Amino acid sequence: MFPVINKQILAKNIKRIDIAAEHIARRVQPGQFVLIRPVEGGEGIPLSVIDQDPDKGTISVIIRELGETSQTLTGMALKQNIHAILGPLGTPAQIKKKGAVVCVATGIGVAQILPICRGLKEAGNKVVGIIGARTKRELLLEAQMRLACDRMMIATEDGTYERRGLATELLERLLDEQGIDQVNAIGSVDLMRTVCAITKPRKVKTLVQLRPMMVDCLGLCGACRLKVGNKTVLACVDGPEFDGHRVDFDDYEIRMNAFKEQIWDNRKATSNPSGSDPKTLTKFLSGILKS
Repeated sequence: MFPVINKQILAKNIKRIDIAAEHIARRVQPGQFVLIRPVEGGEGIPLSVIDQDPDKGTISVIIRELGETSQTLTGMALKQNIHAILGPLGTPAQIKKKGAVVCVATGIGVAQILPICRGLKEAGNKVVGIIGARTKRELLLEAQMRLACDRMMIATEDGTYERRGLATELLERLLDEQGIDQVNAIGSVDLMRTVCAITKPRKVKTLVQLRPMMVDCLGLCGACRLKVGNKTVLACVDGPEFDGHRVDFDDYEIRMNAFKEQIWDNRKATSNPSGSDPKTLTKFLSGILKS
């Protein structure tokens, strides 16, 4: 049984949910995720674990309310039981002592990079956090990021808070000012592509988290195929973290745009809730799974 312990509104259509899941709380590592199926017979959605408390046996996830499944999850009452949670899934993020590390994220990517910041700091790194949003109201988890990082830099596109501009502009300025040993980036395709374009000529190791459409999250369906280093990999089992300088971002962007109504954190159902409708899988096999 996986009862909902607490819920919190972070921003418009974005909520945090704390769930009792003792076996996952003891084992999950930064960068990993879980597959949550709110109700029996419904679809599952993959969600990054942004916090865990092994003593209390709880995990925390962030959900953007877009589709039916995500709204079902966020609409569950306190103490109501979630039908099933599978995890932890994916390969943990590389947490090593590198020296000075910059963690860049925008949007809901801030929630996904938060546990990585914590892990890197605990490993003895000097962690600089750079987060961005269109407006101050859309910034997520600023207080938590300040605690997880040794230094924080914030950019808002409209200039309503801290520095006006883009997170990537702050990164480029920082790299010109001081030596950085590693960059971690999570966000849109454009963000990660730009970060890698900035760091590659400077020969700064860059790790990104790729989150394409996932179905079973076990590497069986092949829905999350990507091209990394001229090889086909599966984001759900080989990732979601990869060397950003080896990622084919053009291929990744095509896959991300193949189903615009389907988002990593929460997706509108495109198949029969019973799972018997083969249309989605057929569409994948005939289209975006070609490689």
